[in-house]
Amino acid sequence: MKKCVKIKNQFISNSRLTQYSGVKEYIENIQLSNKFYVPLSLVEIGLRNSLNKLFISKVGEQWLFDKGFIKPQLQMKINSSIKMLKQQNKHITQDNLIAELSFRFWTMLLKKTYKEYLRYNDLKQIFPNIDIEKDKRVNRHYFFTKLNNIRIFRNKVFHFDKIINKEEYQNIENDIYLILQYFDDALYQFAKSDVVKKNNEL
Repeated sequence: MKKCVKIKNQFISNSRLTQYSGVKEYIENIQLSNKFYVPLSLVEIGLRNSLNKLFISKVGEQWLFDKGFIKPQLQMKINSSIKMLKQQNKHITQDNLIAELSFRFWTMLLKKTYKEYLRYNDLKQIFPNIDIEKDKRVNRHYFFTKLNNIRIFRNKVFHFDKIINKEEYQNIENDIYLILQYFDDALYQFAKSDVVKKNNEL
């Protein structure tokens, strides 16, 4: 108990703690956030690599630099990432840019603006395990909604905001693992494995 009081007094601002019932819930929130770190990272990596592969096949190797394909809203994000790479003295290459672009950028590629590139057969390339016969809801909008919600949750987790006892995140764990399963069975199994669980407990 004394340790909790010391942590509260020295390291946690009052404004942050007002979101919680006390230090105990604050610590439980950190532990819960830690549980999601690896699965969320895998979703983000899986999405950007899968979309990159799809757009290379449909638009071309340098699709990120194709101003006829990339709409102005996303072009601004690319320009911002290019600026960041220059500040880091990194070469402006497709690979470096892919790694620099945010989860929001990749999620926005699933918006209606790009629907011509995201028909069922295209979605099947991104998410090979989808089965339209079993689930009629599965379409571009379905994936945008799921992934955008995961993205918002991811930002909460990565910025140490409150996720515990939040009604809007009641089914988020199921959604995260569902997306991973749509990507790849092995990726899903890895995210569920004891290796990941033990890492989360460190």
